[in-house]
Amino acid sequence: MSRLPRLPAEILAIDWGSTPAKRQMCRAILRRGRYVLSRPRPVDDVAALDLGPGVLAAFDCPIGVSREYAAMAELGTFRAALAVFGRGRFERFYEAAECAADIATERPFYPARGVKGTGRDHLRSVLGDAAFAPRVCDRLAGAGPIFWLVGPCQVGRSAACIWRELITPRLANVALWPFDGPLAELLTAGRPVIAEMYPAFLLRALGLTVTRKSDPAARATCGRALLRKVGADARLDLAAVRTLLRGGFGGARSGEDPFDATIACIGLAKLLLDDAMPEPPAAARAVEGWILGLPVGAPID
Repeated sequence: MSRLPRLPAEILAIDWGSTPAKRQMCRAILRRGRYVLSRPRPVDDVAALDLGPGVLAAFDCPIGVSREYAAMAELGTFRAALAVFGRGRFERFYEAAECAADIATERPFYPARGVKGTGRDHLRSVLGDAAFAPRVCDRLAGAGPIFWLVGPCQVGRSAACIWRELITPRLANVALWPFDGPLAELLTAGRPVIAEMYPAFLLRALGLTVTRKSDPAARATCGRALLRKVGADARLDLAAVRTLLRGGFGGARSGEDPFDATIACIGLAKLLLDDAMPEPPAAARAVEGWILGLPVGAPID
C-alpha cells in the first residue's frame, strides 16, 4: 500500500498531440484503494476539461522553460511567467514568429510554418544560447527543444496550447508540480495538480519498452507484456483496457495516441501506489520543472 498521505482521487493521463485527433486522455478513478481505468477517449476541448479537487492531470508536453531563457527574459519563476505570457511585454508570446524578423525574446516560438528559408540559425541569432538550451529533465529524457516548431520531435505547439488554454485560466485554482512543492504536499492540499509526464519513460519505469509505437503489432506485443507485468496487481482494475492492450489499440497508426495515454495512466497509477514517484532536484522548482517519474540522473536509453 502506498505510504503517501493521500493518493489522487483521479489520474488523468493526457497525450497531447499537434492536432485535435491526436489528443487522447485515459482516466483512472480511485475506488476503495484501487485505481479503476476507463477506456481512453479524445479530448475535444482542453478548456472544458474538468479538473476537480484531488485530480492529478499529467500532460505529455513541457511545463517549464530553461534557466537560460528565464534569465534572458527576466523571469523569476515559471508560475509568474505564466501570469505574464500573452500580456503586456509578452503580448505576442504565443504567436509563432512567421519569419526571422518576427522573433524576439518575448516572441520565441518559431517558425509558424516549416517553409523554405526558415532555419535554426534564425532562432539562435536572436535568442542565443537560450534558443535550444534544454532543461535538465529534457536532457535526461532526450526531449526536443521547446521553441523550435519544426520536425517530428517538436513539442512547442503542445506546450503553448496547454499553457495558454488550460493552465493560465486556472492558475489561481490549481497546483503546479514541482513548482508549488513536493507532490505529496500538493495532493494533501486537495487542489487539482497539473504536472508533466512522458509516456515512453513511464513505460520504461515499468521495465518495458515498445519497439515502434506506430506499429500495431509492436503495440500489441508491448500491451500483452504490460498485462503480464501488472495485470495481477489487485490495486489496478484494467478490465476496461485489457482488450485494447492485447489488440494494440487497433490496426491504424492513430492507435499510438490512445496507447500512449493508457500506458502513461497505468504507469502513473503504479508509481503512486508503490510510493515510487521521485522528486526533482531543488533547482528544477523555479522555472524548469520536471517529468513525473523521472529519477535524477537517469537518462532514457
